[in-house]
Amino acid sequence: MRHVTLQGTGHSLSRRVLTISLIAMTLLTAGCGSLFSSRAEAPVTYVLRPVFGGTPSVAGGAGSPSLDGVVVQVGTVAAAPGYATDAILATLPDRRLDVFAASRWPDALPRVVETLAVQALRTVGVAAHDAAAPIAATHLLRVTVRRFDAEYRAAATAPVARVVLEVEVLRRADRQVVEQFAVEGEAMAGTNRMGVIVAAFEDASAQALSALAGRASEALTRNVIAPTPGRHSPATISP
Repeated sequence: MRHVTLQGTGHSLSRRVLTISLIAMTLLTAGCGSLFSSRAEAPVTYVLRPVFGGTPSVAGGAGSPSLDGVVVQVGTVAAAPGYATDAILATLPDRRLDVFAASRWPDALPRVVETLAVQALRTVGVAAHDAAAPIAATHLLRVTVRRFDAEYRAAATAPVARVVLEVEVLRRADRQVVEQFAVEGEAMAGTNRMGVIVAAFEDASAQALSALAGRASEALTRNVIAPTPGRHSPATISP
């Protein structure tokens, strides 16, 4: 009888311990979730306002007869895996792609680059529009983001902002590629502070997108033959 009583008591005690443990785990989990939410920082949105270096006089832009009637549409920008996000990205020395906590761009990175590419092209006098514009463009610009991250190199205390873009210039009529090139920019952040890192991104993107605008404008100038006065035939492209 004593053995049976001990078994029953043990079983009852085990059930009570299990119940108490489950209740404690539930409360602990709820408490952790609450603490995590309360401690989470509100994300800060950073904008890029790069100063582009191209000018119409050197790039064959505004006022250049060779670009009269040329309208460029920047297509929806593509991105390498991991880059189609509004998070601000970092590459660590072991090649891991990471994100800066509570920091983001105002839109997904491809859309940010699309907007900046239009601005850069307009700086050199090219009539440029984004992918959503309801226009009859003569040419398309296809851009792919290969790098747009803060690279932490071994033994460095602050990262280097890296921007690498692949670009194709196409005729709208037949989708033929008339020029294909890559551009890049690089800028060292002076300190490991978010505002300084974003400023480095601004410098790097200015380098890359200024080069994009210049190369695209030169490609259009080389390939587009402006119609002579009085002719109404469309512009043609030299082989």
